[in-house]
Amino acid sequence: MFPKNSPKSGSAKPPVVDPAIGAVVQYDDDGQLLLALVTGTKKDKLTIINVRGRELELAKSRLYFLPAKNLSAASTAAARVEALQKLAEEIEREASKLDVAEVWTFLHEEIRPYTVSEICQTYFGADDCARHAGLRVALIRERIHFKRDKDSLEPRPGPVVEDLRRAEEAKARKKGLRDAALEFLSKRRSDPQCDIPTELRDAIHLIEEVAAAVGHSDPARQKEAREFTHLCAEHTGIPESLPLEKRAFEVLRNAHIFNEHTNLSFIRHQIPVAHAAVALSEAQGIALPQKLEEFPEGERSFRRDLTRVRTFTIDDASTRDMDDALSVEQTQDGWELGIHITDVSYAIKPGTALDSSARRRATSLYCADQTVNMLPESVSEGQLSLVAGEIRPTLSVLVSLSRSFEILSTAIIPAFIKVQQRYSYDEVDDLLEAGDATLLLLHDIAAACEERRIRKGAIRVHKRDAVPFFENGSIRLLEIDEDAPSRMLVSEMMVLANMIMAEFAAEKKLPVMYRGQERPIEDVAAGSGDAPEGPAKDFSARTKLKKSSVSFEPQYHAGLALDAYIQATSPIRRYIDLCHQRQFVEYLKSGSPWVSRDQFEPLAAELDLSLQAANLASRETKRYWLLRYLEQRGRGKPIECTVVRTDLKSPLVELDEVYITTLVRLQNKVKLGDRVTLKVTAVDPHTDYLRLG
Repeated sequence: MFPKNSPKSGSAKPPVVDPAIGAVVQYDDDGQLLLALVTGTKKDKLTIINVRGRELELAKSRLYFLPAKNLSAASTAAARVEALQKLAEEIEREASKLDVAEVWTFLHEEIRPYTVSEICQTYFGADDCARHAGLRVALIRERIHFKRDKDSLEPRPGPVVEDLRRAEEAKARKKGLRDAALEFLSKRRSDPQCDIPTELRDAIHLIEEVAAAVGHSDPARQKEAREFTHLCAEHTGIPESLPLEKRAFEVLRNAHIFNEHTNLSFIRHQIPVAHAAVALSEAQGIALPQKLEEFPEGERSFRRDLTRVRTFTIDDASTRDMDDALSVEQTQDGWELGIHITDVSYAIKPGTALDSSARRRATSLYCADQTVNMLPESVSEGQLSLVAGEIRPTLSVLVSLSRSFEILSTAIIPAFIKVQQRYSYDEVDDLLEAGDATLLLLHDIAAACEERRIRKGAIRVHKRDAVPFFENGSIRLLEIDEDAPSRMLVSEMMVLANMIMAEFAAEKKLPVMYRGQERPIEDVAAGSGDAPEGPAKDFSARTKLKKSSVSFEPQYHAGLALDAYIQATSPIRRYIDLCHQRQFVEYLKSGSPWVSRDQFEPLAAELDLSLQAANLASRETKRYWLLRYLEQRGRGKPIECTVVRTDLKSPLVELDEVYITTLVRLQNKVKLGDRVTLKVTAVDPHTDYLRLG
C-alpha cells in the first residue's frame, strides 16, 4: 500500500528544466558587451558564467539571448569558459570585418526598428550565432549609423548620420591633438627651442586659460580646458595638491612656454601681443618722404608748411612713440601757440590689416617687462613718430594768445612740421630752473590756462604714483610727480588742444566721442574733515570724484571744468584718437566727416569693450610688478604706510615707495593720516596676495 497522498509507483514526473539553461547570451557590463552561458536559475534570476570565468546572478531582462550554439560538450566550468572564449574570438572577427555603412545602405530607406535576426536574414541570408552576435556588436559599437532601442536597432536618417560622422571625426581629431600635445610638452621640457606646432596652439592655449583663470562664457570650453589641464599635469607629474591654476602654470613653465614673470593678465583679458604678419608687412611698406617736395602735390596744397617753426617734443626719456610736439612764436598781438599732433590718418587707412590690428588693441600698453604698441614699432616709433629732424604731416592746433595769455582765436589745420629738439621731462625741469626763455613762456601759458579752469571749478587731486621698470635685471621704481612743472606744462597743453577740438566738433556737428564727468556731491577739495594734509586727504578726495563717461553729445567735465572735451592728441597710442583725427582731417578736406554718427556708434561700443579689457590688464600688470618689487625688497623689511581709510572692518593703508593700498590688521586703534611702520610678511604676485604685519 502506498501512503495516503503519496504518488503511485511509475507516476513521478521529471523536474521542469528552464529552457534558458544552456543558452548563450550577451549582457552589458559598464558599456562593454560580454559573452556568457546560462547555467541555472535562482528565484527570479538566472545564474551565468561569463567569458572571464566569473559566475553571476542576473535578471533575465538584462540578458540578450543569441541563436542556439551547442556548448553542451563543455561539461566543466573551465571547458565552458574556454568554449565561450573561442566563440568570443569568432564573434569579434565577424564584428571587425563587418562594414556597418554597407549594412545601413540595405536598410536606411525604411526607417523603423529591426531585430538583429531580421538584419542577419536581410544582409547575410542566415542567422547563425557568431554572425548574429558579431553584427550586433558592430552595430552597437559604431553608434553612427544605427540607434539602439533595447534589443532592436534602427537605421538613422542620412542627415543625422552625416552630423554624427562629422562629430566623431572632430572627436578623433581632438584626441589626436591631445596625444600630440602631451608628446610635445614632454619634448619641449628637454628642447626649449622646439616651436609650438600651429595645430597645437589652441590646445596649449586651453592650459593658458586655466592658468590665467579666464572667466568663460563657454562652459563646454571651460570644462575641456580643465580636463585637459588635469591630464597634462598628471602626465608631467605636477602634484595634485596644488590648485588647478597653479598646476596649469607649472605645466607650461616646465615646458618653457611660461616663465616666472609671464603676464597672466594679458591672457585673462585676451590682449593681443603680436601683430599679424600681414599687418607687419603693411607697416614695413609705409615710408614717408624725406623732403617736403616729395610729398604728393595734393597734400602740399592741403597742408601748411610749418617746417621752419621751432618745434620740440617733451616726453619720458624712454618714450619712442612721440605723437605731440609744441611750438610758440611771438606775434604782433602776443603769441601763437602750436600744439602739433602727428597725422596717423595720413598713412593708416581704414579697412587695412594694419588698421584692423590697431582697432583690435584700441590702445598701447606700457608695462615693466614689455610694451604692447597699438601700431607696430616701425610706424609707432619710426615713420609716424615725431622724430627730431624728420618731416611729418600733422593735425595742428594753433592758438592766438594776447600778451596776458588770453585766447584770442584758435584754428585747427593740417600741416607739415620738422621737430628740432627732443626733451625729456627731467631736462625741461632743469631748463625751467635755469631760466630757458621759451620753456618759461610755455610754462606761463600753461599756468594761465590751468588757473582759468580752476577759477571755473576745475578739481585738482594729487596722486602719488610709481612706475616699475627693469634695470640690470632688477625691478626699479620711477616716481611720477604729476605736479612737476614739465608734466603740468605738457598736460595743460593737451587739455587745451582737446578742448579746442571738442568745441570745433560741437560747432560743426562732427560725430565724436565727448568725455564728461558729473559734478561731485561733496566738496572734493575739502577731502575728509578728519584727514590731515597728505595721502589720506588725497585718497579721500579721489573717492569723491564721479567716474568719467562718454557720449556723442557735448557734456560738462567737472574735473577739467570744460563744457566740451574729447581725446584726440594721442593717435599713435589710442584708436579713438585716430578715429577723431580722421573725422577732422576728412572734414577739413571735403566739408564732411569720415563717418556718420550711425556708423561711429557701433565702432565706439566695440572700442569701449577693448579699452575696458586693456585698462584692467594694465592695472593688474602694474600691481603685479609692484608686488614683485616688494618681494624683491625682502620680507620682514620695514615699510612706512599711511592710514587712508578707517570705516572698513580693517584699516586701509597706502604703502610708501609703491603707493598701493591694502587692508591690514593692527593691534592699536588708528585714525586717518596716521603713519605706521609695517613689514611684508607674505606676498604672491600671481594671486595678488599681500599681507602686512
